[in-house]
Amino acid sequence: MEPLNFFDCNCSFGMRSVKYPGSFSSLDELIRNMNNYGIKKALVYHSMAREYDIKTGNKMLMTEIADYPFLYPVWIVMHHHTGEFPSPDLLKAQLKENNVKAVRIFPSILDHWYSISYWNCKELFNMLETSKIPLIVGLDQITWDELHNLCLHHPELIVILSDVNYRINRNLYTLLEKFPNLYVETSGYKGFDGISDFCKFFGAHRLIFGTAMPVLSGAAAVSMINYARISDKEKQMIASENLEKLIGGIRYD
Repeated sequence: MEPLNFFDCNCSFGMRSVKYPGSFSSLDELIRNMNNYGIKKALVYHSMAREYDIKTGNKMLMTEIADYPFLYPVWIVMHHHTGEFPSPDLLKAQLKENNVKAVRIFPSILDHWYSISYWNCKELFNMLETSKIPLIVGLDQITWDELHNLCLHHPELIVILSDVNYRINRNLYTLLEKFPNLYVETSGYKGFDGISDFCKFFGAHRLIFGTAMPVLSGAAAVSMINYARISDKEKQMIASENLEKLIGGIRYD
């Protein structure tokens, strides 16, 4: 088998309030790790947008990755009702101007603390849905009921569930059956034969490769796909092709 071309949908850099053992913070270290593990491209966000100020962190991201065409910006976003963040129409123009390929939200009480219910975020999610801009959200950020309602109210919104764990199938499988717009990022999906079972039940096209660097190991993420008991074609779909297809469908006009 030819080496897989990996495209990471879930990594970040920048100083964090808590530094995990073995993790790193600098952009140089992220790129070095990508090179070590054969990861050719990445969607990346700045930790300062999560832990300090969203708009400041997004601006820092654009400045710091400007010289690296293999790094694609992911902006952290939130709703506009308090005046802290642009209206959806203005945000869409800014996303287009900066060639942003996906957005993330961190609505939990430990991060930006707001409800993602329809009454609070419908305008934001409607804009992402009509523009086909992928939304990445971690399982540590929302409940299963919130994820269900998000997919229910926005059936064309591309939702990538990240930062999962291995004891989720009893809830996850039900949502995957109901909502074809739901995708799963792979870094935490470590159950025995989890990747192969997922492909058998739902298809490889709904798995998106991610590492969760710098918190988790890029080597482990790559190995999970390389050694999964699936076909070479399915491996390459997960490694990069699925993500390429999703971001290739963005419609800013």
